Amino acid sequence: MHQLVQKFKQYTTLNDLFSAKNRLLVGVSGGIDSVVLCHLLKQNGFLFEVAHVNFQLRGPESDRDEAFVASMAHDMELPFHLMKADTEAFAADKRISIQVAARELRYQWFGQLIAERGKTDNPLHYILTAHHANDNAETILMNIFRGTGLTGLRGILPSRDLIRRPLLFAQRQDLLSFATSENIRWVEDSSNVMEKYTRNYVRNTIIPLIEKQYPSLVHTLNESAVQARQAELFLGNAMDACLKKLVEVSGREQQVPVARLLQLPGSGAVLYAWLKPFGFSAAQLPDAMALARSQTGHYIDSESHRLLRNRNWLIVTPREEKASGLLLIDKEAGNISFGNGQLAWETFPYEAQGIPVEPQMAWIDADKITYPLLLRPWKPGDYFYPLGMAKKKKVARFLIDNKLSRTEKDQIWVLESDHRIIWVVGQRMDDRFKIKQSTSRIFQVQVKNGL
Repeated sequence: MHQLVQKFKQYTTLNDLFSAKNRLLVGVSGGIDSVVLCHLLKQNGFLFEVAHVNFQLRGPESDRDEAFVASMAHDMELPFHLMKADTEAFAADKRISIQVAARELRYQWFGQLIAERGKTDNPLHYILTAHHANDNAETILMNIFRGTGLTGLRGILPSRDLIRRPLLFAQRQDLLSFATSENIRWVEDSSNVMEKYTRNYVRNTIIPLIEKQYPSLVHTLNESAVQARQAELFLGNAMDACLKKLVEVSGREQQVPVARLLQLPGSGAVLYAWLKPFGFSAAQLPDAMALARSQTGHYIDSESHRLLRNRNWLIVTPREEKASGLLLIDKEAGNISFGNGQLAWETFPYEAQGIPVEPQMAWIDADKITYPLLLRPWKPGDYFYPLGMAKKKKVARFLIDNKLSRTEKDQIWVLESDHRIIWVVGQRMDDRFKIKQSTSRIFQVQVKNGL
């Protein structure tokens, strides 16, 4: 028996991942990692089924992978599940990358299979993926490059919800050794060598360079990840105990005494642990710390909550909704009431008329917009290309630069077409929708009794 078989059983037992009584759903791409995982499960006597997603991204190669996994499942006498996904269309619809789209599609489908079988007498208990030690090392490095705390240093977890990753103890070379000794076949994904993907660049270029100086890099990073997980568990318990003593709850509000907060070692970490569940980001921590040292009445906002300095307290409270709902515009002329104003619009031919300059009115190329249009309050993270500018700008920064008061900013709405802002209402339209010589029709929109 190959030593990897025994180590595999030891790792699953030590981390309490699953038992012989469980029926497992294994995500299998056809690559060496997932194929070896199937053979290790088989040799250890576990009950499992094979699930393959054909993302239809590599033409005949994707179909080859599908056929290979189906044949392998047949030869091993395993139940086989298949989903064909239009990944490119899904990514375009969700406005996400291909990699993120593939991950979402895969796990959504796995979850559906688990849910469907849960209604039967033969349920599936866990989802297994073939992430191994090299994948973990790559993830940790990418987290470090992006900027991370303990959460990023812990890397990929052996278990999370229903997902189990029983190969994290093994390096890629261990899997290759096992596959060679057992005469196991697999298929290669040609996209793994494309360095336009960040992970491939880290895997194929960065790690080999570092390993020239530090040959045990993958092992060291994985050992550090184990230590980070333990430290995170300890600090999490300690932080919960600290916040329980520090935070006072009153209805929908929470508050902490500023003096006590600032006396704590690592007060910034404590403050962030308190604020994170309310939507405040790590990038807002310096502003939050400054607020603790500011005068009463100052505040900062997340998308859902406000952090306010009031006398000797920092108070978190839900933000009042700025609108009763989102408003749709689905025809070429009309008017609608919103917020503190009324919006009127119409469409007519462009005949080289003089373009109005008042901010309460915008002339937009009608052929560049897609109905329905959405009228809504602006929110953090919104951006547009202000008229006359080639670069995008966050709406928040635009409002600050235009010296709007906090009250005025709270009353700002935006008009968008197909997820792109075409007008910051009453302020500035987007340069991408401006009138040009080639324009044939004008979509005129005007705010009245305004903001």
